[in-house]
Amino acid sequence: MGRSLWGRMNAALVYIVAMQFIALMLAAILAIVWRTYERPRHALTWAIAFVIAAVDRLLNTTLRIWQLDDALLYDIVAAVGCLFSALIAVGFVQRAKPGASSGRLVARAVLAVGLVAFVTSLFPYGQIHDGIWLLFGGTMLAISAAQVIGPVPSSTLPERATARMLALFAVADFAMAAVAFGAARNGGAASAELYRTVLVLLYPPIFIGVGLFAVLLVAADLAERMRALAVSDLLTGIPNRRGFEEAAERAIRNAQRQRQPLTLVVSDIDRFKAINDRYGHVAGDRAIQHFARRLERIVRRGDLIGRIGGEEFALVLVNTDSLDAMEVVERIRSDVAAVAVEGPDPIVMTASFGVTNLRPDDVTLANLFARADRALYRSKIEGRDRVTCAEKMELATSPHGKTWVTSDRG
Repeated sequence: MGRSLWGRMNAALVYIVAMQFIALMLAAILAIVWRTYERPRHALTWAIAFVIAAVDRLLNTTLRIWQLDDALLYDIVAAVGCLFSALIAVGFVQRAKPGASSGRLVARAVLAVGLVAFVTSLFPYGQIHDGIWLLFGGTMLAISAAQVIGPVPSSTLPERATARMLALFAVADFAMAAVAFGAARNGGAASAELYRTVLVLLYPPIFIGVGLFAVLLVAADLAERMRALAVSDLLTGIPNRRGFEEAAERAIRNAQRQRQPLTLVVSDIDRFKAINDRYGHVAGDRAIQHFARRLERIVRRGDLIGRIGGEEFALVLVNTDSLDAMEVVERIRSDVAAVAVEGPDPIVMTASFGVTNLRPDDVTLANLFARADRALYRSKIEGRDRVTCAEKMELATSPHGKTWVTSDRG
């Protein structure tokens, strides 16, 4: 009898150490991520949840080793375990809805745990208690899975994998709850032994899997954030040159496959150095932001905008020929000239533009950039505040050589 108890205690201690180590390791990883990378709320919530899980494992196993037959203590321990499940769900809601109030979410989670604890208190302690708690855990996992996955085309591979595994874990919790209810209904040592076996076999993989996929999701979010920062302009929020060129190359390939027109526009704020010299670099930054907003205001959804240099911008107008593009760009030119940059000293500025369309022999984006740059240069030397089309510039010739056609209505 003594050896049997000692064997059970040794096995329980190994289980405690293993599960606590895993829980605390996951908590530490998530806490480091939260502290190091922009402090995402859900990472901190998950870190706290795994600390609570470590406490739950310690209390639960301690009660079983010492065979403390107190229903209230077991209910308290089960409630702590359910708080872990609830906080995991809270973290997934925080990730899906960044604007949601953390205080309200945590309060609702605690209230839900309290309600479940009250329901279980109405029944004699046994497998039926475990079944109710497992149903609660499965429900929290199902809620988590629903929060991870959005519209399928826009969801990432880590999101789809996490949602599927959470759903699988939820099903496993529901299955264990069914076994617990069956054991409570049938009674007997065999049913109780089946329940314990299923619980021992399934709970550790579910627990570890939830933690690993939470870490995977945080890492994937951080990688996506880093990728977005790498291709975004911090001042304006639009793509930088790298991001613009990557998207423009894809748009060109698609236009060539679909045999659709496409137009590239390059633009430059006129006399930008004079704006910086007269009003200061802060005003210059406001001018760049203002120009980016004017572009976004006029172009269609699906067209591309990028800041490719200091005061230089580029557009790709998809399914648009150069004639229609000239009309669009002319509206942009007029809008920029008509709306002053807000600030202590309102700044009236203008911009010049070069336009070219996609040609059958264009191999890369560089071909279009070269023509559009030449057209932009012509806009500059012709007096600025105008739009020049590379195709018209090339076609308009005279006996004395090439002349360039520009749009100058300003």
